[in-house]
Amino acid sequence: MTKTNETKRVETIRKKLNFYKDENLAVHIKKKNGWFHNGTISKIRADFIILDDEKEGDMPIFFSEIFEIEKRKPKKEVDGE
Repeated sequence: MTKTNETKRVETIRKKLNFYKDENLAVHIKKKNGWFHNGTISKIRADFIILDDEKEGDMPIFFSEIFEIEKRKPKKEVDGE
């Protein structure tokens, strides 16, 4: 991926993060290493966020680690209730 494409990708991620934080929506974050986290965004900094993870509590996640971010489905949709 060229620097330009990476810059565009990070800009898109930043816009999504700001939207989800402003709307106080839960998110599902897939990381480049295959791990994922679910929670709400409590802070956005220059190159990372603080995610209030549903299982782990507050944790930093750097933009460079994020593969994909999307709105978290309500638990009953995920759990099949």
